[in-house]
Formats: sequence, structure tokens, C-alpha cells
Amino acid sequence: MPSQQHDTQRGKQKALAAAVLAAGKGTRMLSEAIPKVLQELCGWPLLKYAIRCARAVNPDRLLVVVGFGREKVQAAFPDPSIEWVVQEEQLGTGHAAGCAAEALGDFPGDLLVLNGDLPHLRAKTVQGLVNTHRELKAEVTVLTCCKSDPTGFGRIIKDSSGRLINIIEEKDAPEDVKKIKEVNAGAYVFKVAVLKEAVQAIKPDNVQGEYYITDAVVVAAARGYKVATFLLEDEREIEQVSDRADLARSARRIYNEIAQEHMRRGVTIVSPDTTFIGQDVRIGPDTVIYPFCVIAPGVRIGKGCKVGPFTHLRSGTVLADGAEVGNFTEVKATFMGEKSKAKHLSYLGDGHIGPNVNIGAGTIFANYDGKKKERTFIEEGAFIGCGTILIAPVSVGKGAVTGAGAVVTKNHDVPPGQTVVGVPARPIKKEKNRDEESQKEKKKGKGKEVR
Repeated sequence: MPSQQHDTQRGKQKALAAAVLAAGKGTRMLSEAIPKVLQELCGWPLLKYAIRCARAVNPDRLLVVVGFGREKVQAAFPDPSIEWVVQEEQLGTGHAAGCAAEALGDFPGDLLVLNGDLPHLRAKTVQGLVNTHRELKAEVTVLTCCKSDPTGFGRIIKDSSGRLINIIEEKDAPEDVKKIKEVNAGAYVFKVAVLKEAVQAIKPDNVQGEYYITDAVVVAAARGYKVATFLLEDEREIEQVSDRADLARSARRIYNEIAQEHMRRGVTIVSPDTTFIGQDVRIGPDTVIYPFCVIAPGVRIGKGCKVGPFTHLRSGTVLADGAEVGNFTEVKATFMGEKSKAKHLSYLGDGHIGPNVNIGAGTIFANYDGKKKERTFIEEGAFIGCGTILIAPVSVGKGAVTGAGAVVTKNHDVPPGQTVVGVPARPIKKEKNRDEESQKEKKKGKGKEVR
């Protein structure tokens, strides 16, 4: 039965920790090199979705349980606020949750536990789970859902009073249990002390030979702790990502949701089904995104811009109001000023482009020398001719011009107002100087009259 110690803080706002379970290899991904939680989904690693969801409830401590490929996982999230918990042997979700509970020590509150493969789970759902746990003064609360097709999910077993008494995994379920529609959704809140006690009692008596976190729930219920459920209404939130097909399905759904949100804010997206806008992209109203564009997470696009078709805007790109980037142009870590244009077949990497600049077709910012990236600067009103190669570090001054096919070598900056041509690019001679040279040649008898 629950001890008096476990009840001392009932009814009060307890401390809350959150743990994301991310230790598994993800065998159905068929990858020896990339852990499942690092598989990319709309520009983010899968784990980032779970971490974002956990952070939404403002936990006092955030733990991530890692195992397979943990060095790569930790390197992908260089965030000092994350507490990494190592599960040396991947013995199941119950063992992983137990590792998190032990890492919390004598933490006096509750622990939210999330699976790392539920990218569609919404923050408001997780907050609802936590709120229900607290309002009902429960020791354990389980997120559940009634699915039209429950295949693959653990079934929730309740007694005649509606109290949860068991959770049976699909692989262990007899046929009559498989008909049950209410399933375990993969998110829980435990009183930390109760979780520690329950984990000690569970055994790997199942087809998988693993310690299930659901068994910890069942143990708690059997010992008289208050176990509550919070029913999720939208079953699409618990669509798991287990293999590459799931990854593709989830990506299409997320891309569509992102596009819909931008369109609600005044952005024209000509073909949402062929447009791929990542997370945390900001786009101003009256901007038009044409088909077959890929826009990476974190890109910033101003008002009244035009992007595409077939444009790739990589991380670090910022387009000021009225900027235009067109067909087969890739922009990376570059600021493009107001009303500047790069309409055709260009690569603009690690640059800063001022306002009212024209970037001709085939322009290349040669930003990498084989060892490090360098930057290119183009000032206001410059005109970059077709096929120009700018070898960084280099700058093109205000109102300067490069001729078609010019190669501006590194550190050979183009002064304001100057025109350069050729390979390597050199200043074009002014007409006055040409006339003087012609006169000199004529006097020598070697020149011809210039008409």
C-alpha cells in the first residue's frame, strides 16, 4: 500500500522532471551508423521533437536516456541544460525509466516520461497529462487513446469501475485482448518514489524478454497506488516513427501542417504538396513561395519576397523585405538585402548582400578553400554579371559591377563604383584612357583611327 511518505506532498504543486527515452537502436531503420533518434525529420533529428514537447511543461530537470550511439546523440545536442543518463544495456523501457529515476536521486516530485519516437505529440496534450495527474492527486498517470486500428499498441485493461489494472503489449496479447481499442500512447507521469519502487518489482516475463515501463504501471496499480488515465482525442498524435516509411509519412504530414500555418499568416504557397518548409521558419506576409522549394529550419524571409521555383534556402539564410531568389539558386548562411535579386542558377554561401543588388545567372560564392569557410560581401546597388565567381574572402563595393564570367580572386576587393572584367578580374579601362592610348599608337604609326 502507499506509504505515508509518498503522501506528504499530496495536493501541492510538486516539482516536475521530464525524461525522454532515446536509448534504442531502432532496428527497423536498418542503420548501423545513425541512431533512430537522430534520423532527420523535416530538418530536425527525431529526438528534437520529444525534447521540445518535454520542455513545453517547464520541467525543473530535463533528462535524456541514451544508449546506442550515445556519443553521436550527445554531440547533436550540445545543451548544458540536458542531463544525459546512460543506459549501458538496452533492457527495455522499464529499465530505461528506472535509470532516469535513479539519476534523479531524492527528487521530491513527479517524472514525466516520453518516448522519443512520437513527433506528432502536441505540447498541450502533454500539459493536459501533467495537469490531470496533479488534479487527481495520482501516483501514476498514463496517456491513452482509443484507436480505430490499435494494431501494434499495448492494450489498456480496466476493471468494471474503469480503474486501470493492466497493460498488455501487442506481442503478448491473446486475441480477445487485441480487440480492445483503448491503447497505451507512450507517455506517463510517475511519482518518482513510486516509479523506483515499481521498477524494482518488474521482471522481463514477456516475448521480448525486456523490462516494460507498462509493467511498472501495473505493479503500482496492484500495490494500491492511484493510477489515472488521460484520454487523448486525436489518435494521429501518437503515430510512431519506426522505419523509413514512417519517417516519410510523418515528414509529409509535418510539411503540410507547416505550410498551412504560413498560409494562415498571409504567405502564398503555390503548391504546398511540392514545398518543403522546415521548423521555426519565419515568413512575412505577401511573400510567394513557388513549387519545389526546400527551406531549412530557422530561415528568415521578409515581407513581399519571391522564392523559387526550385530554390534551396539553407540554415542561416535571411531574406530582407522584397528580396527575390529564383530558379535553381541555393543560399546558405547569407543575408540578402531589401529588393536584391538572385533569380537564376547561383550558389550564394556565407555572404552578406546589401540592398538593390542584382546577382546574375550562374554566380558562385566560392566560400570554401578546403580548410575553412570565408565570407563574401556585396554592397548596395552592385551589379554582379552572369557567371561571376567571387572567391572569398572578398568584397564588392557600392555600385560596383562585375562583367560576365569575371573571377574575382580572394582579397582583391572591388572598390565602390568600379567595373571589373576577366580572369582574374581587373578594372576595365575608362574610355578617356583608351583614347589617349589610341593617340599614342597613332603617333607611332602603329595604331589605327578609332571611329
